[in-house]
Amino acid sequence: MLETLKKYSVLELPVHLSDDYASWLRSRIEQNIGTHVVTLNAEMAMLSEQNDVLANIIRKADLVIPDGSGVIFYLRLHNQSQQRCPGIELAASVLQQTAQMENSDPVVFYGGAPGVTQKAAEFWQQQLPGLSILAYHGYLNDTEEREFKQLLADKQPRLILVGLGVPRQEIWISQNRSLCPNATWIGVGGSFDIWSGIKTRAPMWLRDNHMEWLYRLYQEPWRWRRMLVLPKFALRAIAMGFKNSSRRTHNASLPVGDD
Repeated sequence: MLETLKKYSVLELPVHLSDDYASWLRSRIEQNIGTHVVTLNAEMAMLSEQNDVLANIIRKADLVIPDGSGVIFYLRLHNQSQQRCPGIELAASVLQQTAQMENSDPVVFYGGAPGVTQKAAEFWQQQLPGLSILAYHGYLNDTEEREFKQLLADKQPRLILVGLGVPRQEIWISQNRSLCPNATWIGVGGSFDIWSGIKTRAPMWLRDNHMEWLYRLYQEPWRWRRMLVLPKFALRAIAMGFKNSSRRTHNASLPVGDD
């Protein structure tokens, strides 16, 4: 029987708690249970407060993982023991597991700049020679996108990775999920850039110290305006953590009535 994952609210958005998201997803893939995976970070959480469409999509998602260090910071302030799960690593694990399945259906990569997604697919096909990948960049014209959607409906892939950026990828998945109702859909952001070799991930010591966002800012300095929300998120996390702590202290001090 498929495990029901515990959820915890982060700024009124659900985050599922687990020690092994990849195995949980594999079980759903093997049982042909459709799944929308959202990789939540602080930037997305703050954006959802201004974007009701995005917020509702996140709340309806089948799996919301703590992709960002800010989300882990929030959870730990609220006494939730949870390890960070970067979306790029979860997607990689699911690709490896999919390649091991019998009668493996094609995997779909959609998004990224022209040429980048194809290079990302070639990288994974070198790593997993038995894996079939259909790669489409994120700049299709209207006719090409209609043809792409028809291909999804015809092929019914089990796994679809969408790298269109937030919130476009979440909205696109929500609008088109009915094309492949039994598929697992994951918004993977800039993962295709990493897998294609166009960009690199932060060194492991930065990742281990929850500083991967700083390396991303170094690679993409234009993101600095978007990252101004990070200290705002941290202050919200601290304030809400203090509020919850005060509430627990107050409840613990209340007298216990006689039976």
